[in-house]
Amino acid sequence: MNALHAVALWVHVFGIAIWVGPQIFLIVGWPAASAAISDPVTRVEVVRVLTRRFAYLGGFGLLLVVGAGVSMVLAWPSYYAVPWRAAFFEVWFGPLFFAKLAIVIVMLAITARHMFVVGPAQIEAMAAAARGEPIAPEVVASVRRRSRRLSFTGLLLTFVIMSLGAVLATARFSTREF
Repeated sequence: MNALHAVALWVHVFGIAIWVGPQIFLIVGWPAASAAISDPVTRVEVVRVLTRRFAYLGGFGLLLVVGAGVSMVLAWPSYYAVPWRAAFFEVWFGPLFFAKLAIVIVMLAITARHMFVVGPAQIEAMAAAARGEPIAPEVVASVRRRSRRLSFTGLLLTFVIMSLGAVLATARFSTREF
């Protein structure tokens, strides 16, 4: 393994850890922790702070993943000792990479919907209820369910993407003819 590939792989995995770690916390740890906050106004403010921090941290992680990923894809022929003139789709690396890329695009669309539409709607519904405004509990519950579905789906797709990445990194498989 050459040094540049090793660095790119490390940065890629580090970016994935930065992206996935907070997702797991927000899905698994946060619901129980938020239930322990009895003051609804405080709970809403904590949600705002956590989700804002996650957006910054997750965005940075995604930049690392994309930057290192592009570097590794551009260098795949030399790393796997495949001639440059070999067609990308002659070996499994090409189709697997594009399958992974398609799933990444779907995951990012789900993340964007959650981040810019459903998440803010959930926080606003929680804030309205915390302020004592007339909002049906069913509305708050409905937007919370949508938020959880998007979160779980995004995390599940992230795990699929990580699995495809592990397969792509296996030279014995990636360089087999398609």
